[in-house]
Amino acid sequence: MENQFVQQTLKDNHFYNNFERYLEYMFATGGIVIRLYTDRGKVKIRFATADAFYPITSDANGVSEAVIASKFMSDSHYYTLLEWHEETDTDYVVTNEVYKSTTNSNDDLGVKIDDWSNLPDAFKNMSPQPTRYSKKLYSRPTFIYLKPNLANNLHIDSPLGIPIYANAIDTLRQLDEAYDLLFQEFVKGKRRIAAPANQLKREVDPQTGKTRYYVDWSEDVYMAYNTTMSGGDGESAKPTDITLGLRNEAIVAGINDLLHFYSSQIGFSADMFTFDSKQGVITATAVISENSDTYQSKNSHETLIGEAIEHICQIIVELAKNDSGVQYSGQTDIDISVNFDDSIAKDRNDNLDYYMKANGNHPVMTQLEAIKRANGITDVEAQQVLDQINAETANAEGAIEDVVGGNGKDGEGNA
Repeated sequence: MENQFVQQTLKDNHFYNNFERYLEYMFATGGIVIRLYTDRGKVKIRFATADAFYPITSDANGVSEAVIASKFMSDSHYYTLLEWHEETDTDYVVTNEVYKSTTNSNDDLGVKIDDWSNLPDAFKNMSPQPTRYSKKLYSRPTFIYLKPNLANNLHIDSPLGIPIYANAIDTLRQLDEAYDLLFQEFVKGKRRIAAPANQLKREVDPQTGKTRYYVDWSEDVYMAYNTTMSGGDGESAKPTDITLGLRNEAIVAGINDLLHFYSSQIGFSADMFTFDSKQGVITATAVISENSDTYQSKNSHETLIGEAIEHICQIIVELAKNDSGVQYSGQTDIDISVNFDDSIAKDRNDNLDYYMKANGNHPVMTQLEAIKRANGITDVEAQQVLDQINAETANAEGAIEDVVGGNGKDGEGNA
């Protein structure tokens, strides 16, 4: 019941697609906000980027009070919705405030709207009255702030996160200049030929009266004529190729050095990024065997993301249970398990072989735990699967005994 309801809610809100997209925003901007609420008998999930989140109160457990801003446009005016998430000793309180811009600027907060009767349709299901969530019924606020698992060394006391590249801005600028240099190298490397003026065609600009010289490259055959230098040295002047050689290999090598340095700055292995394909593809096994920084960074971020998903599931069932308009008869005390597929970065066979050898080729976990991890399910669901496997195994053994005979010996069936 509970699992089915949560999965359906996530599906109805296109959670998997939206969450993947907003995770990119999280790493790029330093954080995202996940807001849950009920609307017309459904549990809704809404996302907001870091620039729309303003923390009020925070502690070791994260941000507990905040303001979330949302922009809407209607009738050439910008409307700003401010959601105040505050808490008292007994309740979590959400208060909505709407502001209307006085200019056409998106940055204009404008004036607060007290009469909600004439607001656009975007606000028709909202109430200016505070919504209270009792702490006896809710285990946490109805919003979740998720940030990269990086220390904010730009503002140490801030509860907000920083982009994954925040400490590598200088390297990104150098990379940008190096890419421009590579482009300019091809422009400057165009073929250039120096030729005597008397070998160039002349054309007079009718507007300025100035003479311009150019080579007619469409000519395939040129007539020979004497071009002895006036200095009397006897040498004949001829066109000379003065094209500069390309330095693209040296520039690409410099770009790769910067990319390796950038990889280390953002917590990845030094060979995570490369500008060419000479190094080949690094396999998942190599990533693990080298004790890769990439794999460690992946695991550290998965820890926070997994906790956020657990909170989302918990809030979903609490909102559904305490809203009479939502059809839900399950419990709020649920067992939540989040399983990440490590097969893309982790060779399971090599990992199993390592632990089996370390344990003297004995089993390293129970069958119940193996079923749980392999399928990403809870302990209760894993036990149900194990019971079904045991039942099928018992039925199969009974069927074989019926075939070979009642006492289990070949050729000794009943007379």
